[in-house]
Amino acid sequence: MLPVMSRAALDALIRSLEAAYRGDRFSALRVNLEDIRPGEWQARPTSHSEEVFGTDPELSIAQIVAHVGAGKRMYANHGFGDRTLQWGPPAGPPSWDMAPMLEWLDEGHRRFVACIDALGDDTELEVERYAPWGRLIPTEHIITIVRDHDLYHAGEVNRQRSLMRGAEGWTMGPA
Repeated sequence: MLPVMSRAALDALIRSLEAAYRGDRFSALRVNLEDIRPGEWQARPTSHSEEVFGTDPELSIAQIVAHVGAGKRMYANHGFGDRTLQWGPPAGPPSWDMAPMLEWLDEGHRRFVACIDALGDDTELEVERYAPWGRLIPTEHIITIVRDHDLYHAGEVNRQRSLMRGAEGWTMGPA
């Protein structure tokens, strides 16, 4: 009789990926994208960073989404596929319009999660796989990078929205 291998850690990591993407009502990436207004999608908030850095490094929310969606595809392709995908097209979005780009982001998330869900058991988490930069790293590290990447950029989207809306965009904190 073959031993039954556990998927407890894999399933927990999938749940954490889903929470970071859509499940947490405060910090998930897609939750922070839900109330973006059409005029905010391509806008770059004004800042004083040009005075400090010489250029304004603020990205639009659309640019942030393009980066996250391409990253999901790159990690799926390099860690679990044939490693042929490169940055830029076809990894990038097919359109810069908000609705199709959000659908593209959702599809990239589903694609990455499907790669993880297809793994057999928790022993796969120690298997080294390629990251987009060509280095072998443990599968668990790939998963946590993608999860944490969503959370980081969710905060960035929240910040952009807050800068553009002023007090209206930041509803938490002291009154």
